[in-house]
Amino acid sequence: MILLSNGGHNTHRAAQASDTIVVGTVDGIALLSRVENRWARTHRALAGCNVSAVTIADDGTLFAATHGVGVARSRDGGLTWQWVNNGIDRHDLWAARAGKLQGKDVVLVGALPAHLYISEDAGDSWRELTALRDVESVDGWVFPPPPRIGHIKEIVLDGDRLMVGIEIGALLVSTDFGKSFTDMKVDPVIGENDIHRILVNPARPNRILIANGIVGVMTSDDNGKTWRKNPMPPEANYPDPMVIHPDQPDLVFLTAGVGWPPHWYKLGRARGKMFRSRDAGQTWERLLGGLPNGQRATFGALTIEVHDKGYGLYAADTDGQIFESLDGGDTWCIIADVAAVSKGEFYRGLKKDRVPLATVDDVAFTAVATARLNAAKV
Repeated sequence: MILLSNGGHNTHRAAQASDTIVVGTVDGIALLSRVENRWARTHRALAGCNVSAVTIADDGTLFAATHGVGVARSRDGGLTWQWVNNGIDRHDLWAARAGKLQGKDVVLVGALPAHLYISEDAGDSWRELTALRDVESVDGWVFPPPPRIGHIKEIVLDGDRLMVGIEIGALLVSTDFGKSFTDMKVDPVIGENDIHRILVNPARPNRILIANGIVGVMTSDDNGKTWRKNPMPPEANYPDPMVIHPDQPDLVFLTAGVGWPPHWYKLGRARGKMFRSRDAGQTWERLLGGLPNGQRATFGALTIEVHDKGYGLYAADTDGQIFESLDGGDTWCIIADVAAVSKGEFYRGLKKDRVPLATVDDVAFTAVATARLNAAKV
């Protein structure tokens, strides 16, 4: 089973290519099924709910995090869902991740405001990991659109290590099951720590790769002690969905928009692009081969599935188009149209002929970020 959502599971391993895709959209869950080498939408669930993230436990249980309604759980492959919010008191959720942490089966969800919840009983109950908010930078966490409050954008389970990305504010790590967190301080300026994605790979135990929405792609080769900014591809400024091949730790796929969201809304297009790097983000090559060029939408999700015969890549955009590549990103085809797959309100800001929206257009950045945006040639 392949999951495709903005803030959920984005790396899968299977014995053979999966025949089901579970897509988290702004209008619920869409299930796609492969029949005779063609994909078709075969089921819809949680209609009317903006699903920000879909994650899967080792036993196949699915969890969907939503904006405003909390967490839903499915034990039948996404056909039926039940709400499981016992212990969650903030229901605008942006990220979710199920897996093992220090050998225990857990599920975590992250909210706006930035609060982190964990379940150790498959979602029957949750408790907050309150230490997340004990770090020094917490009062500086912010998000440009109203209500200008930072949220949890990314959650990574890495063996004994729990990593959390705050948009905008911090990259946090815990090695004691969430009892305490350390701020890796990617940048000394809190407003420059716009953590969209966190990539780690066991074959490169000291390397951390992040997509920083303000700065670009960044790398640490010493487990977060020091950071460097990687070269960004031409005409790519705002990185978000990004994945790494689990068996090829230097093979990275990245999506990015041209300029930043204020530029998109002014121009009426984000011009979302796809890139591939074979050297862990030091150089990039543009991928087209069936992908749109100069479109209004931006990519809201990217997933990789590795199996015995190779791997597949799956991407979704804010227009709801689902793309598939079975040759390492060289060629792509549209396999389905569903509701928008989006980070937050991007899909509203990128609609054709839209009216001005306070929750989209009324953005406020730091002085450093404002200068960067104004200087960008987009």
